[in-house]
This record gives sequence, structure tokens and C-alpha cells, in this order.
Amino acid sequence: MTLAVIGFAAMAALMLGVPLALGRSARRRRLRVGTTGGALVMRMPRGHNAILGAMAVVPTAAFAVLALSVEWQPGSEANGWALAGFMGLLGGLAGGYLFALEARGRIRLDERSIEKVGALRSTRAPWSDVEKLSFNPVNRWFFLTLKGGAKIYVAEGLEGIADFAEMALRCLPPAVLAESPGAAEELRDLAGS
Repeated sequence: MTLAVIGFAAMAALMLGVPLALGRSARRRRLRVGTTGGALVMRMPRGHNAILGAMAVVPTAAFAVLALSVEWQPGSEANGWALAGFMGLLGGLAGGYLFALEARGRIRLDERSIEKVGALRSTRAPWSDVEKLSFNPVNRWFFLTLKGGAKIYVAEGLEGIADFAEMALRCLPPAVLAESPGAAEELRDLAGS
């Protein structure tokens, strides 16, 4: 009974705490961050990916603890260790990715190129390599399709999104902007904010 109450309280705290923490993170977002040394560096608001990482680690860790604490039938005790190990690995991989994204993740722009640094790898290209600009109005992100098919996603939740819009309007090839009038209009709206 006590374990059930603790579990229910923890689940309620997660269900209420996570949206509040993510909302607080979104409210702290700055539309303009300015350039440093001619480069614009855009990131998610501090703590955003760490909150998501905790959302991956805490439930899987709780499930692993539960798998180890339950009494298994004689002869199948190893199942508890296997399940706990699997859940620990799952939470560690998902949470580790998001914590690495919190530490490393950014988009760096200058007048010549755009670079996206993710948790594990980076993509860098000159503006002239952008072949297509698209905007997803549901999820509110832009994506730039590069020569060779690679994509760089730019979420509207990033700090400095208005600065990005100004730089993209200035640096993207005119033909790319002309082929995507809806996305170009969104960039103009953001640049004016």
C-alpha cells in the first residue's frame, strides 16, 4: 500500500511538475540574443533538454527499482535483473542523449555558413548549399534542405529565433526564398518581432 501511494505521488508530481517546468523554460526564451564576433549562437532555453532527460531517466529508473524489488517466482529471479538492466539501459540512452543535447546542442550562424551541433554529431554548410526552405506550421519549425539531402531543423522555441529570421532572409539564396513564399513570410514575421 505504501509503495502504491509513493508511486502515485511521484507520478502526480511528474505530471504536474514537468509541464510547469517546461512552461517556465519557454517563458524565459529570448527572441533576440545578438551576435558575438559576427556569429549568432542559438540554443534551447537552459534546462529545457535537461527536463526532458529527467523525464526519460526517472520513470525508467523507477521501473528498474520496481523490477528488482518485486518477488519473482523461484527460478525466474534473473528476469528481474534482466528487466531492470533493460530499463536502466533504455533510460540511460534516452536520458544521456538529451543531457548531451543540453550540454552541446546549438545552431551557429554567420554570414557564410550555418552549423547545427547535436548531441552526437554536427552538420555544417554554406548558405549557398541550402536548396529548400520549409516551414511546419503545426510544430512551428523551419527546416533547411541541403545539397545531398541533409536537413537542418530550426525550432521556433530556440533562443534567438528572430535573429535567425533576419540572417536567413539576408543569407539564403533568393531562389530558395522565392520557391517557399509561406516560409519566407514566416521569416519576415519573426524578423519583425
